[in-house]
Amino acid sequence: MEDLVNLREKILSYSLESSEMATLGYNRILVQVCGQTGHGKSSFINSLIYALHGGMFEVKASEASATGSQGGHTRQRKSYHLTDAITLVDNRGFGKADNCEKEEVYAQLGNLQPLDEEVVWRNSYDERMKAITKANLIKDLLLPVFIYSVQCGMGNESKEEIKEFLKNAQKLTGFLPVIILTKRYLGNVGTLERQFREIGMERIFPVENYTSEDHIKTPEKDKTFLSILHEALDLVKFRSHATSSFGTPEEEHQKRVQILLHIAHMNEKERDTKKLKNEWDKEQEEKNKKSCRFL
Repeated sequence: MEDLVNLREKILSYSLESSEMATLGYNRILVQVCGQTGHGKSSFINSLIYALHGGMFEVKASEASATGSQGGHTRQRKSYHLTDAITLVDNRGFGKADNCEKEEVYAQLGNLQPLDEEVVWRNSYDERMKAITKANLIKDLLLPVFIYSVQCGMGNESKEEIKEFLKNAQKLTGFLPVIILTKRYLGNVGTLERQFREIGMERIFPVENYTSEDHIKTPEKDKTFLSILHEALDLVKFRSHATSSFGTPEEEHQKRVQILLHIAHMNEKERDTKKLKNEWDKEQEEKNKKSCRFL
């Protein structure tokens, strides 16, 4: 129990004020919770709040079902004040994970979407570019936390997609994502943890979230969630001692804008190439049909 008390105290008393990050101009840490719909992002946020603050269990972040491709119940980029130094962000989840959705998720991760407003998937390239370049500067450190359900497993194709996503998240935020494996008893958690390590992830935590149906507190559950928060703060401390590779909020904001513009531009080129190929294939198919009619 003493470990729990110490962990809780360290998290609640943590401040950026005396760190190098505050000297650079950062105000708080945004714990950016992201992932696919139905993997347990909102339940994870509820669990963190419950483990840290105790009291009656509350569903502060509405829990999504495991179906649907439009971001479950979370349509906003919803923020939750955890401490004076830490704010949790429940980013809108993605479903089919095509390039358009990924760009919108990257915009959330890069703090280029406003907090507590509805997130709209934009199909227009021009609209996405306009939203990215007009995004307001917010002086937050961005720490990505990727939620993945053990129940879903991971095939080779999805493994490569997840690897690309997590590496882009690292480029956008400056932090290697923390991996949370939810529903730990509903699949092979050891295999999944190994797969995430193979794609370069270091901090991986299997968890069983507190839920409306099962929220009886246990020391081990609380310790797991508090340890995740403590590890997140350690990551920030580590980067505070390596500020030569971390710019001011203004510099990091501009870097994120350029990274996302590049990703969107490359995706648009890929879409144009596919469109031209499809048009060419149709033309060839029509020519072949005409040729057959004259034989």
